[in-house]
Amino acid sequence: MKGRSPERVRNELIVSIVDALQGSPTVNQSSSRELWREMLAGELAAPVEPFGGDRLRPWLLQVVRMCTEVGDGLACLVRALEYVEQQSATVAGLWPLVDEWEAFDFYPKDADLRQLMPVLLSMNSPDLPLMARRASRSRVQELPPWCQTAWQVFLRLSGVNSPDAELPPGMAFLALAADRLMEDGRPDDAELLRRFNRGQAKALGHESLLAGWQHPEFPAPEPSLIPAYLLIQFEPDRMDPDRYYLSHWRQSDSEGWHPVRGETENLGRDDLPGAVEKLIEQAEALWADLRQPVILEFVLPWELLNEPVEWWPKESDSDAPTPLTLDYPVVVRSLERLQRAAWHRPWHNKWRQLRERPADSHPHWSRPDDEDGYFFHLERELKEDSHAVCLVLSRPPDDDSGIGRREVLAGLRAGVPAMIWHRADCSDPTFQDAVSEILQDRELGSLVERVGRWRNKALALGPGGWDQHVGRHLAILLDDPERKPGPAGPV
Repeated sequence: MKGRSPERVRNELIVSIVDALQGSPTVNQSSSRELWREMLAGELAAPVEPFGGDRLRPWLLQVVRMCTEVGDGLACLVRALEYVEQQSATVAGLWPLVDEWEAFDFYPKDADLRQLMPVLLSMNSPDLPLMARRASRSRVQELPPWCQTAWQVFLRLSGVNSPDAELPPGMAFLALAADRLMEDGRPDDAELLRRFNRGQAKALGHESLLAGWQHPEFPAPEPSLIPAYLLIQFEPDRMDPDRYYLSHWRQSDSEGWHPVRGETENLGRDDLPGAVEKLIEQAEALWADLRQPVILEFVLPWELLNEPVEWWPKESDSDAPTPLTLDYPVVVRSLERLQRAAWHRPWHNKWRQLRERPADSHPHWSRPDDEDGYFFHLERELKEDSHAVCLVLSRPPDDDSGIGRREVLAGLRAGVPAMIWHRADCSDPTFQDAVSEILQDRELGSLVERVGRWRNKALALGPGGWDQHVGRHLAILLDDPERKPGPAGPV
């Protein structure tokens, strides 16, 4: 291995990680360092000894080495730091080192990955995301922001799992990169990548897979039925009641929940629809060849929970703007529940009931009476009835009486994952009839589709008539606790 033993490679990577950590303001400040350590212990589900001396570097070496002995330990280390620092320069510098560690673990110990670095760093191609999608057979739909070079993409893909009957994505990417280098008139560099691939294919028993990949009739992947998600979150600015932190995540990995976080903006209330429109345009550009359906989820605070976000405009600068609901299923989620860990256990329990036993689940219609303590008893009934997974509100959440908000609060505390209401008048008989049809036969596993059909009926009337249709006013909150965004908003 040209004088670099596997042990030396590992030690050099550990040292590089420690070097990066020492540049972190979180790690260098005692209180924030302790917060990071506690979060890391939680991610690892194992104790991490607190810093107790006056020399930081030996302690960091010990922490990093401990993380390398756990399957996903280094990724846990960076995620824990990301919770505190968000997308800092330190976090951005650590993720490629984690990818390199995982790539080193994947290939045989005598594989010298660093010999590929100069060639891959010299590639300047705008098609890296497309190459990554093809190399992974569309399992990797979008690269994380730290993958800016072919070297970083190769390391990232080398840690992606693949079925036994498929060429590993990292090797498939090298094959594509070699083809690109040949097109650019660099045969020697292309041969370096191909020679590495041949050596690894022989060592891993993948020679036939490599030959099959290079065959011109390489089959296109089947389109995934698992939706992609664009999560958009509004968090109030505590210093200015008319401003919000807008955060978003794109999730298109059909193999698991790995949302890619975008930048956070601080915007005025009136600027939110336009900013959302811009985010959707950017996501569509990134997902131009995506063959999965796309769902929009809005994570909203109390004061925006009744906002008709699905009717916000798309292509508003044209002569014929259209509402978002024309192109996407849209649901809302609760920011307060997402941030309140004490509500999460019943939330998970109710969600499992809805997901695993939808036919045994049922809705609960809220019908307030004049008796004192109604909302206490509503919460009690929802908590005692494990099969009650959908709450139909009697008032919209922003009703002046406060009844709708108190109903939502009872539902959130009880863990109810789904809620439905009319954005203006929940006593409207057409709303009651529509919800009865949506919830009929206890088919609660298809709430989004059923609500979508009523919205489509309103759309069919056109801009001049849809306001008079109940589908224009249907709101659905559907909160999946297994689809949580990453850290966002203000620290």
